[in-house]
Amino acid sequence: MGYSDQEITERTFVQALPAELAAIIWAEVKLAVAKTGSWEGQLSLRRRDGSEFTSVSNIGSIKDDTGKIQYVFNIFIDFSEELARRKELNAAKEAAERASLAKSDFLSSMSHKLRTPLNAILGFAQVLEFDDALTLEQKESTQEVLKGGHHLLELINEVLDLAKIQSGHITLSLENVRMAEVVEDCRQLMKPLATAAKLTMHVQVPNNVVMRADRTRLKQVVLNLLSNAIKYNRAGGNVGLRVLNAAPGWVRIEVTDTGLGIAPARLAEVFQPFNRLGIEQSNIEGTGIGLSITQKLVDLMGGKVGVESQQGVGTTFWIELPGKTVEMKEDFGPSNFGKSQSGTTQSGTPQSGTTQSRALRNGRCVLCIDDNPVNLKLIAQILAKRPDIDLVTAHTPGLGIQLAMSRQPGLILLDINMPGMDGYQVLEVLRNYARTASIPIIAVTANAIPRDIEKGGTVGLADYLTKPLDVGKFLAAVDRALAGGADPSKKRKTELFQ
Repeated sequence: MGYSDQEITERTFVQALPAELAAIIWAEVKLAVAKTGSWEGQLSLRRRDGSEFTSVSNIGSIKDDTGKIQYVFNIFIDFSEELARRKELNAAKEAAERASLAKSDFLSSMSHKLRTPLNAILGFAQVLEFDDALTLEQKESTQEVLKGGHHLLELINEVLDLAKIQSGHITLSLENVRMAEVVEDCRQLMKPLATAAKLTMHVQVPNNVVMRADRTRLKQVVLNLLSNAIKYNRAGGNVGLRVLNAAPGWVRIEVTDTGLGIAPARLAEVFQPFNRLGIEQSNIEGTGIGLSITQKLVDLMGGKVGVESQQGVGTTFWIELPGKTVEMKEDFGPSNFGKSQSGTTQSGTPQSGTTQSRALRNGRCVLCIDDNPVNLKLIAQILAKRPDIDLVTAHTPGLGIQLAMSRQPGLILLDINMPGMDGYQVLEVLRNYARTASIPIIAVTANAIPRDIEKGGTVGLADYLTKPLDVGKFLAAVDRALAGGADPSKKRKTELFQ
């Protein structure tokens, strides 16, 4: 404080309070001490040279035998450095949050910018694929375009997924997941690939084992391990998947292949991103990111991942997560044991000819609102395969709203990311008018990161399709929407609560 003993002897510590606040602060302190015998908090104190600092003060009292306060004392510390440190931490936190938001916006922007040209590449290639006038050589060339496009899309998805995980922009919903259901979904999805590669799949999974995990991300992990086991296997080989109890309170998933195996010296490199252990020199396509994503997802879910391999025999990848064996009657709620999550029912198939034609006759006009002329041209060529549909296009949101009001189409295909007025604003306008409120609307957009898809599922859309389009799924979604008749917002709410 800068005072000598002589200067403070028989003086009260009130002299250390800033003069302009001394009376106010001392009145509050005296009142508290009179009631409880003490006061604790932060006080501004003034040194002899006039400089001030913030203290953490503990003011106590000494009473006589009758309980009357005789003395009041203050034991304090200089809290200035701690306050400065906290201020610095808050500033760093705010900067980190701004950087995190910027990175999230960058990922969203990059996803959109990369998917938009891919939509044209894959979309028109799929249109060509259906052209019977192509020669065999032209069809083979089209297949190569599709193959390269899908590989590029896989690379884009995995790079963005890895960036999201590393930046912390991933939300997990941990729940008790019955492994038999997840494994069956994955087996069905991988079966065509295994058959094409002349591989036999063996699955061993008890029906009463659950894991504590995020269902979607767990399924992503299992699919990735199965995909690798198929991709790096030998013709006529086997792929094994088994689920078993590990240490108490833990469940293990093992995926085994009969491929060439991995050299012991390179096992430590397996989970490094973009490291394919020399396989990049072969004709086996891959990105070298999948296993890195798998490891990070398992870590986020509180689990462990590992690999065992023997050259010339094969490789086993395993993951362990908290889990247990349960009684079959045990209930974990509809989110766990509801309908299949494989996605096959969601993609759908076109309605039968009679049902489809009747649906199209009842609402045969489709309006597409998209500011990109290439996307409009692609939609026009795809819907040319539905000759009963009249397509109307709008290259601006305002024109799209006008056409929706005047034509009252049976279906609206709506881009989300448009200048001036985004798709959600267009949706809000259309829902506010009786003439357009009940028209089913399908989002057709390059906004494909999870937060965008999640938002699209809460605003009453009939469907949310991401670019690049899968032509088969797109046509199936159009057929479903035209064949329906229910209020799309009510339909969406029903799906969410199932």
